[in-house]
Amino acid sequence: MLGLFGTLKQYAATGTKAGKIELEGWVSRLNYRVTCVLLLACCLLVSAREWIGNDRKIVCAMEGPSVDYHISPNVINSYCYIMATFTVPKHVMGRQAHPGVGTFNPKVDDISYKGYYQWVPMVLFLQAIMFYVPHLLLKVWEGGKVANVICGLNQLVMDRDDRRGKQVILANYFVNNLNSHNVWAVKMFLCKVLSLANVVFNIYLIDVFLDGQFRTYGLRVASLLDEDPLTRIDPLSQVFPRMTKCTFKKFGPSGTLQIHDSLCVLPINIINEKIFVFLWFWLILLLVLTGLSLVYNMLVMMIPQLRNILLKIQAGNKAKNAVFMDITPHLQVGDWKLLDVLGSNMETMVFGELIQEVAVRMKETDQRDKPILTSMKIEPLFTTM
Repeated sequence: MLGLFGTLKQYAATGTKAGKIELEGWVSRLNYRVTCVLLLACCLLVSAREWIGNDRKIVCAMEGPSVDYHISPNVINSYCYIMATFTVPKHVMGRQAHPGVGTFNPKVDDISYKGYYQWVPMVLFLQAIMFYVPHLLLKVWEGGKVANVICGLNQLVMDRDDRRGKQVILANYFVNNLNSHNVWAVKMFLCKVLSLANVVFNIYLIDVFLDGQFRTYGLRVASLLDEDPLTRIDPLSQVFPRMTKCTFKKFGPSGTLQIHDSLCVLPINIINEKIFVFLWFWLILLLVLTGLSLVYNMLVMMIPQLRNILLKIQAGNKAKNAVFMDITPHLQVGDWKLLDVLGSNMETMVFGELIQEVAVRMKETDQRDKPILTSMKIEPLFTTM
């Protein structure tokens, strides 16, 4: 079973490769990389029957004098798994053998069908795709801009002369294309907004999938620590019951409809309940971190002074304050965003030298474009007689 998660392990480790261009921060990587891997791992965990100690996801048994022993157990198991089992809410509390299992009148009593355990692997796989979509969209919108303009300056070891030549090329590109990166920066910001919306939507999706029981699922599980073990109601067994009922109907030899009541054990729900408890806490944490990250990016876009401070931190001591005074008045949001991504992929010393080179190119451009004023003698249009 260790080889089952080998591919996921390789994917999770790709983020540590040296020289790999990173366009997003660690919060975004939590969304598209860590969360995606966790959901795929949970999907494989639910799909692998070996983890539950049995090759069956459901086992149903019938008892009583009216039992027809000619019915194959495989037929009952398959029927109840496909058609969904149910519990009786009025038997959740009381002195019954199992919560939600007991006698009932189908015409009077409420019945709660529990069929979503069939869809758990597919829902988890769909969620993994949804968490990767914002990252995929960003890669499409970004269009490889950073990888094309960085000129290999993200390498750890470079020749000094080669590094100097690449810095000149990159500085020339940046100055020549100044104030043309705003649309590119807005697209990257929209992907962050989409990441937050995706987390909120996935919480809502699971809540709908579990019949509205997911929004308070983690809080109810945490509250069990303060309750009496003899009288408390386990929320895990309410959402993912281990024991359920199933009604099997068939025609007898004379054409009479026979109703068989069976008790079903769902060992797969032992794993399902723990997966969704973990997902509740993980998605709440992810919602908070993604929301704070979005607020931080909004503040950076609206406050130029904050952008300048962050740029100084990335450049380190290599670039002096006078250099930033020459650069920052010319930068718009898109220009800063490009420098920010470049700085996060370079060593501090290399990025500081690049900032100095950009300042030199900007000075040369300003001096070249500055109009030359010469003294001229202005002749009067009219002369007095």
